[in-house]
Amino acid sequence: MSAFVSAMRFVGDLDNEFYHDEHQRDVWNEASAIGFQLCLWAASIAMAVLPWFAGTTGSWIAVGLFVAVSIISLATLAYSKSRRVDVQALSKPRQPRALINAALIAIAGIGVLVKLTLPNDGRIDLDPSTISGLVVGAVAGGGAALFLGWRSRKKQRALDTIDEDL
Repeated sequence: MSAFVSAMRFVGDLDNEFYHDEHQRDVWNEASAIGFQLCLWAASIAMAVLPWFAGTTGSWIAVGLFVAVSIISLATLAYSKSRRVDVQALSKPRQPRALINAALIAIAGIGVLVKLTLPNDGRIDLDPSTISGLVVGAVAGGGAALFLGWRSRKKQRALDTIDEDL
């Protein structure tokens, strides 16, 4: 067992006797999934609202929330992948709730950008190098996300084909 899996098992207290009963484990897994999704939605809504209603301070809090949620989500995905479950390959990214969440994050990103670049005189100060960086970053990030999603689904299809052949 890798150090990462051991650490995640410790964090999740997975060696507790509670998990020995299958029904309790199943119900707790469902409740944990619901709780995780509630936390993600609450963070997404807070990230979208904070920059617009709490200004610069809210923007920095939104950035902190984004970093924390991203790290926790990546750790969750990495743990499931280490247990041979590729959630990305199984997910359907074009579901309405995924699109709503993406819109909330976009609103948050725009709010953070506007509030953290807004000088005291009330005008937005974006020099050409900042705009260029934003465009390049958006294209590179979007391209990387599309490529990783495509590669993940391709791997999952290959694994499914191998499983079907057995």
